[in-house]
Amino acid sequence: MDAVYPPLCGVCGNFFAVPEENPGNPTFAGLMAKHVCPECAAAFTPVSGPMCTACGIMFKSRNTHDHLCGECRRVPKFFRSARAAGVYETSLMTALQQLKYRGRTELAQPLGGLLWSSFHRWHAPEAVDMIMPVPLHARKQRQRGFNQAWLLIRNGRGEAADGHTLRPLKKAAKNLLVRTRMTRSQTKLSRRERLDNVRGAFALKDKAAVNGRSVLLVDDVFTTGATVNECARVLTAAGATRVDVLTVARVR
Repeated sequence: MDAVYPPLCGVCGNFFAVPEENPGNPTFAGLMAKHVCPECAAAFTPVSGPMCTACGIMFKSRNTHDHLCGECRRVPKFFRSARAAGVYETSLMTALQQLKYRGRTELAQPLGGLLWSSFHRWHAPEAVDMIMPVPLHARKQRQRGFNQAWLLIRNGRGEAADGHTLRPLKKAAKNLLVRTRMTRSQTKLSRRERLDNVRGAFALKDKAAVNGRSVLLVDDVFTTGATVNECARVLTAAGATRVDVLTVARVR
């Protein structure tokens, strides 16, 4: 099959040889071995400290320790922490854009695996009561055909360093949090415009379902955090004891 349909790298577009066996390596290169050539996979940048203990932004100075960034000190967030697997650039950015805008849903499994491997890095599974995707508006989901955040939860399987496999679907709540109105794309909006755009855009179908529970919000990319912070506000107002955010990528 490779001779008739030789694999093309989803990032650079060049032909490449897919490894015969994938040893289950939960790194970007291991998970994306069938979709991205080794050279492009090497461009992946994992998120690492020192970083903000709230929003998770990596500090430009590497000679410091984890602490609250200036923005989070000025404007406290409704979520406790936001963490991501990698920086939204190069190969990871291209893979997520292909999933989201070009309908390459086969990428949801390896990217979901990256997400859940990151989950084990930042969280204790037993400390999370409920996992839910950031929702799309019903009209937007009909246009796209899927919610990429839900695909990452549904198809991803993470593996911890001790070999334990996480099955997050058991805790997943797909349609509990809903987007009640169509919002503009956040891509070209300023920080203030993003906040105004999503204010009041989310609601819970059943507030009692989150009362007294810790919630993990999942999305593909963390940019300014306006969307997930508004979701967290709705959840904490309904009685959630804690809200954390996990994304595949985050902007520097």
